[in-house]
Amino acid sequence: MLRNLTVLVTTIVLSACATMATYPPTAGTGGVTATQPPLPQVMASALRYAQQRGNPNAPLVFNLPPRTLQAAWDDVAKRLGDGARPMTASDKEAFTVRQLRLNGGQAEVDVVYPSPEGVYQIMTVHLEGAFGVDYRPLYTQRWLIPSKAQAFNPPIAGPFAEPGKDFGPTEMEDPVAPAADSGEAK
Repeated sequence: MLRNLTVLVTTIVLSACATMATYPPTAGTGGVTATQPPLPQVMASALRYAQQRGNPNAPLVFNLPPRTLQAAWDDVAKRLGDGARPMTASDKEAFTVRQLRLNGGQAEVDVVYPSPEGVYQIMTVHLEGAFGVDYRPLYTQRWLIPSKAQAFNPPIAGPFAEPGKDFGPTEMEDPVAPAADSGEAK
């Protein structure tokens, strides 16, 4: 009984210490960088699973959110292994991580992917994990909303770059949100 109680207390303490964050950061969420564990492992697992479920015949060329440090790109590439590579400016198709949400032992990763039909779509990969244990994909949620092909987001080099400072406007706009009205007569 003492052993069961110890396991229960340890589980509660470790889950209470788990990070609740969004990457790229949004207002009101914890500020993390893509190099902080478990983010590289979660992104790599989500990308591999999105390729397997969304378009298994497509090469796994991956693209990370804007202003992601080069170290995170390298870590994700290493975790994906052979057969996967980072996107370059000359690539036309890629599996793009738009956003990662981490809440304790649960993670969600939004991935824009090229479907076999040649249309870009959005998939949310749901993962489960814990402190010291890799996050593993559980299931996907496909959004039947077409998306634009994602622009290449070049990595930021250097250990002193500040990825959370200036996310600014990006090509990764919400495909559901209507375009802003310019105020001009139509």
